[in-house]
Amino acid sequence: MLEPGDPGYDAAGLPANGRYLTIRPAAIAQCADEDDVVTCIQWSRENGVPPVGRGGGHSYAGLSTTTGLLIDLTALNAVSVDPSTGIAVMGGAAHNQDVLNATINSPFLLPGGTCLGVGVGGLVLGGGIGYNAHWAGLTCDHLVASRIVTASGEVLEIDDGNNPDLFWACRGGAGGSFGINTSFTFQLVEVPSEVIYFRYDFQGADAAGALLVAINDLLVTAPPALNVSTMAQATPVGAEGPRAAISAFTRGQYVGPLDELQDLFQPLLAATGPPTQTAVEQKPFWDMQQMWVSQPPDPHSYGDISRYVDDPVPADAIAQVIDLLANCPSRTDDANGSVWSLGWVGGDVINSIGRTETAYVHRGVSTMLRPTPVWPNDAPPSVGDDLIAWTDDVVAVIAPYTPAESYQNFPNRLLPDHLEQYYAENLDRLIDVKTMYDPDNLFHTEQSIPPR
Repeated sequence: MLEPGDPGYDAAGLPANGRYLTIRPAAIAQCADEDDVVTCIQWSRENGVPPVGRGGGHSYAGLSTTTGLLIDLTALNAVSVDPSTGIAVMGGAAHNQDVLNATINSPFLLPGGTCLGVGVGGLVLGGGIGYNAHWAGLTCDHLVASRIVTASGEVLEIDDGNNPDLFWACRGGAGGSFGINTSFTFQLVEVPSEVIYFRYDFQGADAAGALLVAINDLLVTAPPALNVSTMAQATPVGAEGPRAAISAFTRGQYVGPLDELQDLFQPLLAATGPPTQTAVEQKPFWDMQQMWVSQPPDPHSYGDISRYVDDPVPADAIAQVIDLLANCPSRTDDANGSVWSLGWVGGDVINSIGRTETAYVHRGVSTMLRPTPVWPNDAPPSVGDDLIAWTDDVVAVIAPYTPAESYQNFPNRLLPDHLEQYYAENLDRLIDVKTMYDPDNLFHTEQSIPPR
């Protein structure tokens, strides 16, 4: 048990997002095993202290920290893979790094995230998107069982046949509402031998706008083989002015032959004009995966808002977004705004599962637009305030053309009607599950699901 002032307390309790550095736990319980988790939950219930479980600690909205008891699951990070079946069992705090270590150069993959320090628990509970989702599905779509300690202190095995409502909720209902998951069992997917890596870079407002329009049009009918993300960013202004100082790229992997990829991108490149840089290369699959993963960035603050897209946002609205990028209030190397199109989130594989079959409701979409402001933790408050206001302006432009849906693994405390945006028509059933397993609301955060 760590208390304020103890060695190791600061490092164990800090949130990843610098906006929430002032939220400090009353104590941190470093659990060695599942029995310790049970003890912590029983103590929290008996003493009226809210518990929060923490695996990776990367909640965008700082929801993996608390002023109550922080239950640190770091030691529960073992990963085992059956090489004959592709069944993987992992602890509740296994990180992407642990999963990579256990699967690299094997025939099997868990479709997951890219940041090595992120916990798989948080990833799967909220859905789980990444560079392989378009062809292989969401992380939660491969979950076959879990163990969870509920508010009563009971340890439950959950799967399609045992506590099926709770199992349904743990595939997209996000963490922090129903209990603390101590282990996960996944059916991994078989990997291809080789993929095509591609990246095209562009410069200037006109090219960036044309790129966002073209990629969003492409993603409506793109085959599962195309796994792509696209970004336009406000960079430091030079002699040519703010519109010239917008950099953009589209990058990803194609799980298929080169000529198919070239045919797909021909209309896009005709719309944007010649890239400033191009890279297209066939690579062994696992070499490609090691290119995507990254270490956690240096501590900083951020305030992303995601917005799912079904039909492409009109070109004139994208032009307004580019105008906002050109007028971004901060555009230094470490304080700036960018707009992403994450084409991982739609397509035939993800959308083959119905919106209510799992708690992850955002099926039937083509991409996700995400304005992303970042700034240093020690920047003046006005820097963050201005960038957050800029983000709101970007969302206001695209909101009329997109569903009112936001990704629960990119939570934001400033979202209006956040539960409706995260869960849409699945919210009522999630409230029912919450009421059944935690009627007294022991597990609660600012954005957790309430009981009735």
